Amino acid sequence: MENKKHKGSGSGNGEDKEDVLIKQQSEPREEKKYSDSKGPKDDKELLSEVKELQEEIDLLRKELSHYKKIEEEYLDRLKRVHADYDNYRKRVLKEQVDIILRANKELIEKLLPVIDSFEQALEMGEDLKSVGDDFYKGVKMIFGKLMDVMQKEGIAVINPAGEEFNPHICEAVITESVKDVEEGTVLEVLRKGYKLNDFLIRPAVVKVCKKN
Repeated sequence: MENKKHKGSGSGNGEDKEDVLIKQQSEPREEKKYSDSKGPKDDKELLSEVKELQEEIDLLRKELSHYKKIEEEYLDRLKRVHADYDNYRKRVLKEQVDIILRANKELIEKLLPVIDSFEQALEMGEDLKSVGDDFYKGVKMIFGKLMDVMQKEGIAVINPAGEEFNPHICEAVITESVKDVEEGTVLEVLRKGYKLNDFLIRPAVVKVCKKN
């Protein structure tokens, strides 16, 4: 007897798996249609969104204005700090210059009597110059070198003979009426004055013309 091969009954109606698969592939598939559940926005929704955006813009503008104000405050504070530091630097520099000037002033004041003695000695030895006295020439040369050194250090001699009397750099101790000389003219310098740069060390002692 021939063995009859029975097809599997996976589908329950005598169809095998291949027949079912072929049938499924041949059947037209139904396309799913998706529709937007939300419809177009109405005017109220649009106006609401515009209003929200406008509120956000206003808020951002306020924040921007706030941060700009903070920036200006920091810049102003930075300028003040910079100005304070610049003033401090200038003050310290001025104090250092003043210390140097005071030290130089004290040294020059101690040297002035020596310079006065030199000048008096040279005046007394003027008559020796005509005979070619070597000692006089040596003393005058030393005095000239001393004055050159002082001049290089900023020392200036105040010798206002023939000039108008200046009370800021001169001290009048004697007055005299002289014909054909304008009143207030310095007739004679009794003792020379000195200044360090623009800083007065000692005023010149002078005789001034004064009309009766």
